[in-house]
Amino acid sequence: MKVIDIRPSPPGSTTLARFDLQLNEHLRLFNLALRQRGDDHCWTVAPNAFGERTAAFGEQFNRAISDMALAALMELPANAAHS
Repeated sequence: MKVIDIRPSPPGSTTLARFDLQLNEHLRLFNLALRQRGDDHCWTVAPNAFGERTAAFGEQFNRAISDMALAALMELPANAAHS
């Protein structure tokens, strides 16, 4: 499992970034949102289609992918948000 692309969101949003996740060689999830809720841990939400979420993640899995995405976001160069 790995983050294959991450795109920082503009400052001031609760969405820190959008990212794509490769779960294995057969499955990729695109345009997931990494969100911050106050002082809580970050969490990941799937995009919407027809006004409904396209997926939901259990708490442990959500924490694992959120931590992975946050680490990938922190590894970006400082000017990546302005590209």
